[in-house]
Amino acid sequence: MRWLIYLYPKTWRKRYGDELTDILKQTDASFKTIMDLFTGIMDAWHIEINEKYNYGYRIVQLLVAATIVNAFLVLNLKPLGEATEVNIFATIVVLIAMLSLFLSVVTLGVSIYKYGREGFTLKPKLSKTAVGLMGVYGVFITTFLVLIN
Repeated sequence: MRWLIYLYPKTWRKRYGDELTDILKQTDASFKTIMDLFTGIMDAWHIEINEKYNYGYRIVQLLVAATIVNAFLVLNLKPLGEATEVNIFATIVVLIAMLSLFLSVVTLGVSIYKYGREGFTLKPKLSKTAVGLMGVYGVFITTFLVLIN
């Protein structure tokens, strides 16, 4: 009956595996005990999957917050009448960076919503597109920082 412990998620086994092993040593192998274990296994996996979905949702929220911070950076730049050509170019560059970050956040959110846990991997094209857009963001925000210094 101890082999049933290996059907639990790894994080669950790390936390509760020793306790459950001790309890199983003290109990008899009955139909009710086995059914309780299977019910616990399904419950543990359900919780594990929901936690990973919530983690993805929090990541998307953090990326949206980063996009909003970038918007405030652009709004604090000088008005175009007072700006030099470099400042105008820097403004265009940061606008492209913000747009690519916003699109990457939306794309990653759609990927997680559509594919669930697999949305975190690079298997779906949406995830690959989100990573590419984040790369574009990195390049353009770096260009912006070089231009303003």
